[in-house]
Amino acid sequence: MSIVMGPKYPVLGLSWNQSTDSYSRRIKQGQNFVDPTMYNLTLGSSPNEIFLPVHRQIKGCILNDSGSVVYYLDANDWTKKENGTDSNLTGADGQVMIEIPKFYFSHSFSGNIHTWDISLEQINGFSIHNAFIKDGVEVNHRYIGAYEGILYDTSAAIYTNGIYQPSFTCSFSSAAKSLTNTTMTNPFDVLEVGDKITISGTVSNNSTFTVAITGSQIIIVTEAIADETSNNTIVSNQRDYTATTGDKLSSVSGKTPITQLTRANARQLAKNRGSGWRQLDYDLVNALEILVLIEYATFYIQNISDLGPGITNVSGWSNYNNYNPFVKSGNGNSIGNASGDNAGSSTIAEEKTKYSKYRGIENFYGHIWKFVDGININNNIPYVTNNSVNWVDDTSTNYTNTNVTLANTNGYQVTLVNSDRVILPASIGGSSTTFITDYYYQSSGWHIAFFGGHADDGAACGFWYWALIFSIGASDRTIGSRLAF
Repeated sequence: MSIVMGPKYPVLGLSWNQSTDSYSRRIKQGQNFVDPTMYNLTLGSSPNEIFLPVHRQIKGCILNDSGSVVYYLDANDWTKKENGTDSNLTGADGQVMIEIPKFYFSHSFSGNIHTWDISLEQINGFSIHNAFIKDGVEVNHRYIGAYEGILYDTSAAIYTNGIYQPSFTCSFSSAAKSLTNTTMTNPFDVLEVGDKITISGTVSNNSTFTVAITGSQIIIVTEAIADETSNNTIVSNQRDYTATTGDKLSSVSGKTPITQLTRANARQLAKNRGSGWRQLDYDLVNALEILVLIEYATFYIQNISDLGPGITNVSGWSNYNNYNPFVKSGNGNSIGNASGDNAGSSTIAEEKTKYSKYRGIENFYGHIWKFVDGININNNIPYVTNNSVNWVDDTSTNYTNTNVTLANTNGYQVTLVNSDRVILPASIGGSSTTFITDYYYQSSGWHIAFFGGHADDGAACGFWYWALIFSIGASDRTIGSRLAF
């Protein structure tokens, strides 16, 4: 295949008519956009990589805490480095991240038609995407955690599995040094030997313990334990949100993500990793939304074979482990930087070994919600900033007013606001298979943002599934975060 180019790299784009829900691919040859059918650029599938100069530079790597790439991962199998030797994805070498190259874009809206174009080069009419103006400085790359956010327990010096079991019945045995719960089938399934847990809500066993042996319904610990049965037991992985010296948000393979924390907690955990680290920000999400939209030429991402439904269709989650995370990071390591999906079952026992990946990013949507920082919403008006120094909840101070008002009802999105900065709904009335095929929640007043949906949200989930309805103190076992740099 050959292509005549003016700029060094082809420019790919997409037009979407929000009145008719129709799409048209765009490709720039020289100074002009040409008929994409001459290159067989179809809708609903990824084109040849020659047309994706930005996308094909997205790749997995190990990033150290100074923000430098230690090594790149094999494009087809992350258990190997790019040079073919064995990699280490456990955090020993650094954080497992996805490198995204700086790109330029343009957006226009005319006659119900939104048009997005992207370029690897700066050309006339294009601006650098806001994701690459980080803390006021232009950067050549952004990095997003390959996995959902994992907790590094600083005091124990271990990456630990996320768990938060609230107010449930446990029996404690001093002879066995054990605690047992039989009201759920797998309340402790994710824990591993060496994990540190805190117990509260009991009379005699409120303390920190080290897991020695774990089963689906029983934990045996190394420390002494007192005989009792408590109906209000809370079991959590040990966590410390202290600024600078506390625990750290991480992206490593083989652990369940941390949940039951606030957006501010997650923000601090990310900052604790060091200068330049942060949790997932709105502008980076927006950049990825543009990339996936242009690559596949559809909002209906769950219908794309490369991505699919993800981990969104489970049943019996409450009885299994009380809505705790059940999927460990790294299930998709074997496909490397690729996009792929082997999820979709309703059985947790099957889904716990599955994944959905977009260009190496595992479970971008589904499994658990992820907090998104750098965006505050007040009475359906979004305010954004990519300067993490200014990330404070419930304020527009030092944020940019996007000058748009979002839909004021919940539902499947049907039209978008006219904005270069946000891809968010102007109205609802679509469905899970038409228009913007993901759901949207909103409410009046100040709200934070989380994104993507969780394991039993079904067809509502996807790249444009937003919950802009919760206050700053929101935390839940189904809500976590993701590391970024």
